[in-house]
Amino acid sequence: MPTLEGTYYPGATLDLYAWQQPDPPISTEVKYTFKDGPRIPTQLSERYKKSIAERVALPSTPPTVSITLERRMDSSMSRVPHVWTARVLAGATTYPSHLVAKIYDPVFSDDEEAGHDDPFHLRDLCISCEVESYRRLEPLYGTQVPRFYGYFAAMVPDQDSRTVFVLLLEEVPGRDIRTIVPPDDANKVCPKHKEAIIDAALRLFYDVRACGVSQVDMTPRNVILRPQKHGLLSMPEARFCDSEECPVALDVDCDDLDMVMVDFEVVDFKEPDPKFGEPAVQKECMEAIICLELKYYMLAIAVGRVDEREFQWTGITALD
Repeated sequence: MPTLEGTYYPGATLDLYAWQQPDPPISTEVKYTFKDGPRIPTQLSERYKKSIAERVALPSTPPTVSITLERRMDSSMSRVPHVWTARVLAGATTYPSHLVAKIYDPVFSDDEEAGHDDPFHLRDLCISCEVESYRRLEPLYGTQVPRFYGYFAAMVPDQDSRTVFVLLLEEVPGRDIRTIVPPDDANKVCPKHKEAIIDAALRLFYDVRACGVSQVDMTPRNVILRPQKHGLLSMPEARFCDSEECPVALDVDCDDLDMVMVDFEVVDFKEPDPKFGEPAVQKECMEAIICLELKYYMLAIAVGRVDEREFQWTGITALD
């Protein structure tokens, strides 16, 4: 059987063919359990056979674009999409030289997880959600969300001609909030930084919502902070708060929070509503949601359901 590390690795090349975009999902609900016990494909061998049986015929023409994988990005090894930075090979002048490739390959889902969720169903649902999200979010390309460069099919080399599907996206410079504020340090973040980070993240959430996309997976790893001006100006002595123990005192300028949202696999679709992009409406919504989140957070702590590190967004806005 093939392995994940032997299939996708630095230097691996994929020839991508532009593919017809899927229809929007009828429902974004995920079926988390099998009513009559696990169905195949539970084991890797079963998923591999199914992937071969579902392969699609690719054109005999040259590929639309070819990419070389460079670096695996931080994401679960057992998820359906496998995310890499990639270099575009010479000749594809309509694409930037470097992109992010999201490879949807259900073969390498975790065996245990596959006993609960059909990875092929999840693949189809995630792809249709992401493609429809980027269609709606086009006005935010390059600012609040990455640019979308297309949906493709590719043959996996030396694996019985089986095919996988790939999204190409802009590579956004910066770090995600999970990296900037690790869960173990969340309760040390000062009030000034807590307020600034959560305020910027929620405004981003509502800018996306104005286009009709409601991000369900609103976690720190899905929000990227672009490089800040203070880093470009080399200000090693600058402090951005007065707290001695705040882990981002020297790192995050509260007045320069330019954030980008990524990963639209788990979303709800609403009617586009421009009012959610208005600052006054955003302020009103944010005050309501922070109050509600804080109540749930305090209740969960009281009954021992979670600790501060698990409730990451509220952990950043932790109790004063």
